[in-house]
Amino acid sequence: MLRLGGKGEDGKAIAPLFAGVAAFADWREMYVKMADKFDAVVVSTADHMHAPIAMEALNRGKHVYCQKPLAQGAYENRRLGEVAASKKSLVTQMGTQRIATKWRRYGQKLLRDGAIGPVKEVYAWTNRPAGWWPQGNPRPTGSDPIPDWLSWDLFLGVSHNRPFKNGYTPFDWRGTIDWGTGAFGDMGCHMLDVPFYELELGRPLTVYCNPVKPSTDQFPESESVVVTYGPTSKTSKSGLTLKWFDGGQFPDFKALGLPDGWEGGKQGEDVVKGDGGVILVGEKGTMWFPIEHAWARIFVDGKAVEMKPEDLGSSNHWHNWVDACIAGKKDACVSRFEKAALMCESLSIGAMSSLDPGKKLEYDEATCTFRNSPVASAMLKRTYRDGWKVANL
Repeated sequence: MLRLGGKGEDGKAIAPLFAGVAAFADWREMYVKMADKFDAVVVSTADHMHAPIAMEALNRGKHVYCQKPLAQGAYENRRLGEVAASKKSLVTQMGTQRIATKWRRYGQKLLRDGAIGPVKEVYAWTNRPAGWWPQGNPRPTGSDPIPDWLSWDLFLGVSHNRPFKNGYTPFDWRGTIDWGTGAFGDMGCHMLDVPFYELELGRPLTVYCNPVKPSTDQFPESESVVVTYGPTSKTSKSGLTLKWFDGGQFPDFKALGLPDGWEGGKQGEDVVKGDGGVILVGEKGTMWFPIEHAWARIFVDGKAVEMKPEDLGSSNHWHNWVDACIAGKKDACVSRFEKAALMCESLSIGAMSSLDPGKKLEYDEATCTFRNSPVASAMLKRTYRDGWKVANL
């Protein structure tokens, strides 16, 4: 076992928990010095560093578990999926543990069985970032002393250089455009993974962001985003429209024809107001697909369909990856990079659309950029800071 640890007092506090384990502050040094001593890598850094660390692991023949979102930019996601697919002996998994719960497995079965017919619209929402991390603010001025426990240059990594300010890390980076993907990229992974996989969605055609308090440094305080897709065998013949809401915004549930009490009780109501969920509108009915802790429900003509949820059990998302690595079963993981990369490319496109709001942006999948927005395209296909280039990115 190897670990990347903090420095100063933080490093001293961690060290006793991993007695005898080699520790590094810089992952690049770890790969150079110890690459022949380990078989797998777990990436749990800020979003902007997922791609370079995970790609270097793949380049060196390591199995990889990478936290969601798989990568920050559309191009990075594309390349991780392509390279992972080419590594026939390597097992990968993106960290979306909720997909392994009994609630989402049941919803997945309903979609797979075509319970609501071809799907034409998907509505998704979350309360994030409200109460979790800041968004919608301008870039702070000045600088603060760098704490002893933090290697600021290593945190910046591939991103552009800027002065340190208190609050950037260890958590609030999620709302900063240089390092995170905002509420869309963060929570979209948990809510849209099953619908995306089961509906076999491809890459978006267009995206339109309507933000509240947009910023050039942070993602908006809240937003609604509309993303369009071409048709698949699981969608309507005209394609599919995804409508995303965050920061306290919600779809118009009554306009969707949902009756009073559609949430299914107090537990479902709490999910709707908190982490959120997904409504799928099909040609044969409408489905409420909670993120977790509530069962999926189906409505036809504004009335709930009597259903007895099927408990398919929950599995351990983390150990599924470990077991697959040991067994050499590349396709055993439900969120392997080949699948996760395609979804996260969409999430990056949705998140970065806030950089050019109020405009229908046209996605060019051949170049991983927008045809009509250089400013938003710059974050879809980022330029890494000098000294941080990684092969295959």
